[in-house]
Amino acid sequence: PEFRADISSVEDLIDENTIGLVGIAGTTEFGQIDPIKELSDLALSKNIFLHVDAAFGGFVIPFLRESYEFDFALPGVTSIAADPHKMGFATIPSGGLLFQDSSYLHRLSVDTPYLTVNSQQTLSGTRSGASAASAYAVFKHLGRAGYERIVQRCMELTYELVARARESGIEPLIDPVTNVLVLDVPDADSVRSVLKTRGWDVSITRDPRALRLVIMPHLTRENLNLFADDLADVVK
Repeated sequence: PEFRADISSVEDLIDENTIGLVGIAGTTEFGQIDPIKELSDLALSKNIFLHVDAAFGGFVIPFLRESYEFDFALPGVTSIAADPHKMGFATIPSGGLLFQDSSYLHRLSVDTPYLTVNSQQTLSGTRSGASAASAYAVFKHLGRAGYERIVQRCMELTYELVARARESGIEPLIDPVTNVLVLDVPDADSVRSVLKTRGWDVSITRDPRALRLVIMPHLTRENLNLFADDLADVVK
């Protein structure tokens, strides 16, 4: 399986009560990208909204060497979520919600005649602007070239870990699309428990049960190889 949305199944589920679709660009468990182009075409044909959840992938996919269609270049995409506090390297809780057309934002308007502006487009009230400022600072500091450098290094390490795992007879459930790697090991929960006794705390996918690893920028090649050595020893 590809572990991403099946277009025919999505279409079968649409009825007169359906107001929108959601596609994920960088799924939490597998790092997979749903077929956003096909979802866009489907949304247009049904005259419904399409939201793209790129909370993780939004700051990964644009900087990969391989290109994927997932954004407003597709006419059926209505809105996109992309979180700077994840692979954007800003502070929590900075998040981003983008709309294809500003008129959608007005749906969130709240009348505020008691303030210096007559209305605000927001989902919450008074809050700190520090996380937004941190996101802006990181964007300006890294720029596109900086994000490309970081993401491509993460992908290089991801592919290196795939190669090391295969030396031990361990295959990924899917070839990694982003810097999320899911390894198919026997009795993943037991493997995880033993790895934890050796100082490695990894997560597990739900269905099927497999080791889930997110290769973040702070990971060193030395630690990657130490982990691969321990993993090989645990599963042998």
